[in-house]
Amino acid sequence: MPIRSHAPSAPAAGPTAAPATRRRVLAAALAVGAGIALATPLTAGTAVAASTTCLNGTLAFDHNDAEAGTHKPLVTQRARNSNWELWGRRTASGQVERLSSGLTGATDGRFSACHTGTAAPRDVHVRFFSSAGTLWRVVGAGTAKQGDPNWKNETQYTFTTATRNTPAAATDLGTVKVPRAMQQAWKITDTLNQLYSKRGSGSLCWTAHQSSACDPLTVAWRQDGSSGGYWDHPSFPGDTSDGTDWVVLKADDPDSKHLILHEAGHWFQWQLHNKQWPPVRDCNGHSLDKGASAACGWTEGFANAVAAYALGDSRYTFSTGDSYDLLDQRVVGGWGKGDWVEGRVAAALLELWGPNGPDGGNWNRTLKLMNTYVSGDFKQYFTQHRPLAGLSTTGAAKTIINRNTIVY
Repeated sequence: MPIRSHAPSAPAAGPTAAPATRRRVLAAALAVGAGIALATPLTAGTAVAASTTCLNGTLAFDHNDAEAGTHKPLVTQRARNSNWELWGRRTASGQVERLSSGLTGATDGRFSACHTGTAAPRDVHVRFFSSAGTLWRVVGAGTAKQGDPNWKNETQYTFTTATRNTPAAATDLGTVKVPRAMQQAWKITDTLNQLYSKRGSGSLCWTAHQSSACDPLTVAWRQDGSSGGYWDHPSFPGDTSDGTDWVVLKADDPDSKHLILHEAGHWFQWQLHNKQWPPVRDCNGHSLDKGASAACGWTEGFANAVAAYALGDSRYTFSTGDSYDLLDQRVVGGWGKGDWVEGRVAAALLELWGPNGPDGGNWNRTLKLMNTYVSGDFKQYFTQHRPLAGLSTTGAAKTIINRNTIVY
């Protein structure tokens, strides 16, 4: 079995939990969240009046919010950039077929599933999928091959609205809720918007290495998953095991957006390096507050920083709701020191990228660096590759890493 890149363990003792404080590009629909209208058909040389029918509404899901604390309140959130399809009959005697498709709104989860034809469609419904265009998807809803873990199948989660036999030209479906058994799949799909919106690639793809044929990020999730909480990638040179390069989650892992984004962060780093990965060893049982190895501290620390940066905070929150502020000395004061400790690496990166940091107030220059150089650990990133990318290692930058107990 390969050594996988797992989510971190909580510090064993001491720190107190901080307060809850695919290959195609998305079409223009990603930006506007609109439906795709079909061309109006014509009869032999004679224009026929078009009839447009739309099923409108907002897609939403309930979820337990670990970021709000250990009580994890049930909250409702709108599902952004989620794929939908409109199905129905073009005529009363026609076959049921897909009439149009699109994405829910990028900010509000709204959809307007429309069909334009010579007559109003019949028996229509909207089908939703746990994916965003072809850039990311959540799978695991099907049956795995014999001998494979149960999460290892490429079936997306999907559900449909009630069928409207003769819908009005503008039919308001109101708020459409994801079924309870599937809501985690949509939480994952929605949360990945947070990372995608900050990808800094200059194209619709995840990184600058691609501009049109984009690799998709796949997350496998099952409530009854046989395993979860890791990125399924062979970890070191010579490891010939068959990793899927999917993020694998199970059960209530998705209660934490930080956990989702931490594991997606491993995939993102691999993509930034053009599908290369540092030689990581000795990472089993890693935790926020203790060192396992220099390479482990670097890759896990980067993933922790990805999660916090994407969410706009400085925390790591576990699926239990326990949360640790990586920049709060009252929390991290008793942690291990140096660049083997992932919590220290994550904190240093967040400060370097922060609004008052030396890197211009964002992580874009580090992402560009990572497109060119594959750092084996934080020391190589900081002392060798930052200068090559025109990033400072003195002054404020040195003060930041020293404050986080990293000294070179």
